[in-house]
Amino acid sequence: MTTHEDVATVIHLDLRSGAAALDAAAPLRAKVARQLGLAGLPEPDYPLFLVVDTPAGLLDHQRQYELLTTYRAVGEVRMLVLLVGSAPGSYAGEDEAFQPDRRLERPSILRSSGIALLWAGDLRSARTALEQPAPDDPDALAVLVDLLSVPDVFLRVLEDLGSLPEAVGTPGVRLLEQDLPPDVRDRAWRDALRRFAGEDPEPGTELPVAAWSGADLPEPLRGLATGRTGRDQRHREPGGMADSAYGSCARALDQARGTLSELRALTGLLRASHREAFEADLDQAREALGQYRELVTTALHSDGGSGTAHSAAEAAARLSALGLRVPSAEGVGERIGEGLREFAAKLMGQKLALRAVAQRFTGLAGQVEPVPGSALLPKLADHSAQALARRSGTRGGPLPDFVTGPAATALAAVAGALGALWQWPLALLAVIVPVVFFGVAGLGASRL
Repeated sequence: MTTHEDVATVIHLDLRSGAAALDAAAPLRAKVARQLGLAGLPEPDYPLFLVVDTPAGLLDHQRQYELLTTYRAVGEVRMLVLLVGSAPGSYAGEDEAFQPDRRLERPSILRSSGIALLWAGDLRSARTALEQPAPDDPDALAVLVDLLSVPDVFLRVLEDLGSLPEAVGTPGVRLLEQDLPPDVRDRAWRDALRRFAGEDPEPGTELPVAAWSGADLPEPLRGLATGRTGRDQRHREPGGMADSAYGSCARALDQARGTLSELRALTGLLRASHREAFEADLDQAREALGQYRELVTTALHSDGGSGTAHSAAEAAARLSALGLRVPSAEGVGERIGEGLREFAAKLMGQKLALRAVAQRFTGLAGQVEPVPGSALLPKLADHSAQALARRSGTRGGPLPDFVTGPAATALAAVAGALGALWQWPLALLAVIVPVVFFGVAGLGASRL
């Protein structure tokens, strides 16, 4: 939703001179258009008029104020009148006796909502009390006008003045630095900057990323921080080269898994054909995995093996030829920029020091940093046939021979008989079970 502040523009008008030329709507709009054009700004939907005038000009320039309040715009017109100078009849003479008409007269046209008066009085930019510059010093007025030209400041002052009686107020300051020794002033500035920037964090006191990377992040940044694995995205084009290779691997592994289950059964131990079928399925699965590994290696080589970097369009075309789809990044940068600004405003709103804010941004940058394909190639090489053979050590060699023979069988029978002597009917089972066990074990060793 678009707010007034999003499209507001502060327009300056000084009625202390040249107000007579603005007695009609056309000259007024021309002056406003010329000011906006020089600043490179469009016609505002919600114009904010900052009018500089004198207390006596409130009555003399009623026609100009009427034109401003009826200014044609899409939204509401709001006006802040900055009055400079003393009220009429403030001083009677050398004795500074006040005259009876020392009142600020406000015309009815300036009593509507959205209009407020800020009475600055005599502006002086004197460095010491001995200096007596002329009232309405241009330098002092420029500082106040520049401050009120910020839309947020303008609206805040207008809102605060609207809560006062007659919507009239005067500016003031809370603290004035005057005649401080240089060392005291420098120390105060250093302390203020240290509180604002913060101290250097001690080693090992960094905030864990997991402590703030969830709900604390705005939506665009949360998607980058939590969606790095991409498991919920389908990067393979249906029917493409990568999808076909992936399907072949899945089918070959399922077939080998089913054959292995049959080989583990009793019928698999008795028939040599089950072992041959398992070895054939295992070779087929190994071949399918090798082909898929080669395709992944080709996709991870961003330079195509030539050593030269390719543009984003060339990389996308090469991945598309492999049957891989990369999500479009159009518009993502703008959303990320908005998320970063929102995240920074949130951290500053928590009154964190700048070092703490920078620490969080550094951790977030490391978390969402893209991983190049070349960094993933060593991990892929760990799953190659050669790496698996090195890690397996003695795997793949002949199985160790089982201890078989008449002596082993006799010893097993004697042990079973001795173990069941206390209950004679079970002694027969103590002899039969070891015989069957060693027989099946020997048969399995010969098959594998």
